[in-house]
Amino acid sequence: MKKTVVALLVMTLGSSPLWGASLTLRDCIARGLADNPNVKAYHIQIDEAKEGVREAVGSFLPSVTLGYTYNNLYNADKKERDTDYLEQNNETMSARISQPLFMGGGSVAGLKRARQTEEYRRYELQYAQLYLVRSIRTSFYDILKAQEQSKKWQESVKRLENQQRIANAWVAQRLAPRLRVLEVEVELSNARQNLIAANTNLKVAQANLRESLSMGTSESFSLNGKLEDPVKPACSGVDSCIQKALERRAELRMMGYNVDISREDAKIIAARNLPQVSLDAAMVDYSRDYEKKLYNDEDRTYYTVSLNVTMRPFQGGRNIAAYRRQKAATRRMEAGLQHQREAIITEVQTSFQKMEESRARLSVATDTLREAEEAYRVAQRSVELGVNSLDDLLDAELRLTRAELSMIETRHAIQIAAAHLDYAVGGM
Repeated sequence: MKKTVVALLVMTLGSSPLWGASLTLRDCIARGLADNPNVKAYHIQIDEAKEGVREAVGSFLPSVTLGYTYNNLYNADKKERDTDYLEQNNETMSARISQPLFMGGGSVAGLKRARQTEEYRRYELQYAQLYLVRSIRTSFYDILKAQEQSKKWQESVKRLENQQRIANAWVAQRLAPRLRVLEVEVELSNARQNLIAANTNLKVAQANLRESLSMGTSESFSLNGKLEDPVKPACSGVDSCIQKALERRAELRMMGYNVDISREDAKIIAARNLPQVSLDAAMVDYSRDYEKKLYNDEDRTYYTVSLNVTMRPFQGGRNIAAYRRQKAATRRMEAGLQHQREAIITEVQTSFQKMEESRARLSVATDTLREAEEAYRVAQRSVELGVNSLDDLLDAELRLTRAELSMIETRHAIQIAAAHLDYAVGGM
């Protein structure tokens, strides 16, 4: 999986260009991985997990406690004879060091849990990066698709406006009924509405890309790419795709670590009922100064070493219930892991079939577009010569527009299918 991230980061090599310049897909991915706040948050979570490991290591090391006490005793009874209650000033300074020797295995389990949590956070970051790359690729080609659609609808509007002029001329010469003009105007209105929709889709796709790249609305950009960009196959066949996905998908690693963490939590709970042993050493410096010089002051320094053993074998059944609950949670996570494996297999199969479908449609769409272009040229020439009717030209125009849009949809579908398949197998 770590090789996957290396390959992912290799895609982002090279400095990002100044905004306002033409951005390639690689430029967009580099900007997104560097500046997206969600990815930054996952990096911070890794730093948190590292500190958690250091905290867990600290449970094996000795702890030092320092103390200081000053006490001023005033006694209004001048007949007091007990030296403990005579007017005096007391000072006590202490230092204690405590070394855990055995904590029921809870410290060992806690350290394992902290390390597993760190690895979990790393895979969580990889998951976020792969998801972001897929989102950027999708938005990138959504923009190119909307641009192509807008361009084709503009061309369609121009062709229909030309037909409108021809139809008006024919009607003026009584060569065609007024109905033909109305038919062209209806299709022209539809084309203009579709042009508006395409421009709206373009703005939506641009907004989505801005969000992924954490780009301000004041920053302008253009894209350097085509829907015909070559697509590198993620794998040779569906079986190899499934194998690659099961080896590389971050979700499986994350859920696997969740299971391991849950097991360590069970060990930590079990450790509550086991003996806990610590070795303590202390130094105390004590001084007592009497107000009356009749009594001798005291100044003592003494040391202690102690071995402490504590055990709580029964706590109202809370630990037993907590241990059973944690075991049940582990079994639930194991079932979830198996479900995730099956879901990933289905996702890979679906993405692979969509990729195959899109590729198969491309050759058909290419032939259809070529034939539609030829048919429109013939119909246009025939109308100009007065051989065919305006209906034939209008039909040819509609077929050409559908063929052009179908080609755009097919090429876009290939790019989106590739993005989803790459994500499904855990990255290129």
